[in-house]
Amino acid sequence: MKAILYVAHGSRLPEKNREFRAFVAEIMQKRPESCQKIAFLEKEDESLPLVGEAMIAEGATEITVMPMLLFPAMHATKDIPEHVAKLQSAHPSVTFHIADTFGAELETVKVAATRIRDAKPSSNATILVIAHGSASYDEPRNQMENVVAKLSAELGIKVTLGMLHGEPDYKRIAAELTATKSPVYWMPYFLFTGQLVDKIRTGITEINSDFYETSCLELDKQLATAVIRKIEEAQP
Repeated sequence: MKAILYVAHGSRLPEKNREFRAFVAEIMQKRPESCQKIAFLEKEDESLPLVGEAMIAEGATEITVMPMLLFPAMHATKDIPEHVAKLQSAHPSVTFHIADTFGAELETVKVAATRIRDAKPSSNATILVIAHGSASYDEPRNQMENVVAKLSAELGIKVTLGMLHGEPDYKRIAAELTATKSPVYWMPYFLFTGQLVDKIRTGITEINSDFYETSCLELDKQLATAVIRKIEEAQP
């Protein structure tokens, strides 16, 4: 039996987890697999090992693991593969496929462009797109640099990159933009507004309270197409 295991980071805010479940439920409806479940990296009672074992107990013989993450940093590169490897070792007859993250997919970039347009920035404005980033992995920055280039081309205005973790540090970039005296809009390149976005907002406000904030990706329904593509690419 084929199955899909959607793996998310999870939030400390229950309402955000509910929103995420609703988002994944819509994706599940578009897939033919009869066994589909959600696991959380930060939720012990719905951890990847527990949910994976439950799927196997129900008869799953081929499991596609879909990281519900924007970029391949520690969770996608290390944590999820390690959990899957342990399941594979315990159940050698079960086949596992791990899909890629979807932060750099066309649909994700399109949603970001829409969020920025909705803020109605002036033609001389600079857009500061802020992602989670990583101090240990280069690929999130590499992918985000491509995202920023696509956004700049589509919007026809200057778009620059900042990271919460790693380089380019968003606070340093925000300070540099303050010195230009041009209007600045910042966009949190996150799936939803949670504690990390709140942290960034505090940091931005400390540097320049006149910066304009756009909405984040907010689990837009268009993202489902990107997720489904990644699932299909992972499957033989």
